[in-house]
Amino acid sequence: MSPPARKPFKLGFFTHVRSASGRGEAHEELVRLFVGAEALGYDVGFVAQHLLAGGEEGSAPSPLISLAPVAVATGRIGLGVAVVTLPITDPVQLAEDALTLDGISRGRLQLGLGTGNANIDKYAAFGRDKARATALFDENLAVLQGALAGHPLRGTDLTLPVDGTPLSRRLWRTAGSAASARRAALTGLGLLFGTATLDARTQQRPIIDAYLAQWAETGPVEAPAEVSGSLRPRLGGIRMIYPADSRESALAALGPFLKAGRARLAKVNGIDSRDLTDDQVLASMNVATGSPSQTAQALRDDAALLPEVDHLIAVTNIIEDAAAGLGRKRTVDVALEGLERIAAEVAPRLGWTPER
Repeated sequence: MSPPARKPFKLGFFTHVRSASGRGEAHEELVRLFVGAEALGYDVGFVAQHLLAGGEEGSAPSPLISLAPVAVATGRIGLGVAVVTLPITDPVQLAEDALTLDGISRGRLQLGLGTGNANIDKYAAFGRDKARATALFDENLAVLQGALAGHPLRGTDLTLPVDGTPLSRRLWRTAGSAASARRAALTGLGLLFGTATLDARTQQRPIIDAYLAQWAETGPVEAPAEVSGSLRPRLGGIRMIYPADSRESALAALGPFLKAGRARLAKVNGIDSRDLTDDQVLASMNVATGSPSQTAQALRDDAALLPEVDHLIAVTNIIEDAAAGLGRKRTVDVALEGLERIAAEVAPRLGWTPER
């Protein structure tokens, strides 16, 4: 009997857990978002970490804690973190916390790690030097991976109680350069990418190629021996996806989003914002929009996505911002409406089928 056909990719979502209310309400909404997405067939959801931030920027400074009630309320969907700011986090404590959540969720944690560009100016508050972000990442990653593999901790004879090493196979890294992508391959981590400021063809594609080339050349030679033989390259592409009835209706809803993006691009590039077209703004931020068929085609044409990505991850913020552009409130129900349309009308055009 031939093996079952591999799904072309897993469909996920990514949330900043934005809320104008308190953290209690924000996390009640987070649970509803995951429960709703699981019912829609989504394979995984990722939560962003925002440190020392207001609720409208992000309400999950400790994503592993945030995902604990989600783990109890759901039964199938993967629980992702994108990402823990590893240079300012004690890796042994992180290993303990991650293994606890992985146990509660019965092996559903997908743990993303990074230097945390969104949090880089907050290193000092945690007693860390941001100039050493890369070195601290490498140091803490070695300790974390060793801990998850059951190795003695920091020169002691103490170890973590680990039941095999499955979580070690579900670690990811964000990479903003070819060098960090090669490090991800050498250490056996999956690669998460999708920063809106990195052009898909000229910047993200070379990062992906560097990762795959390093993996093909050496494999994960710096990963713990206990797991290195079972690891494979993994790619997770994070994208802003907003399907509407037509391209015209999409642009109308995205008016405030486009205005803000145009102003930001003009400032970065030192040009007049009036010289930027809607298409230029959308392309610069890797946005796929229009009718469902146009949205799917935009994702097919993305130089950094199909057919190689293992995970296609939709950002909920653009769905919420589009609703605000139409005079609606940014709510979890709005986010789920958008996720439903992606799952029902866009992803199947790319070969994805839902889990139920």
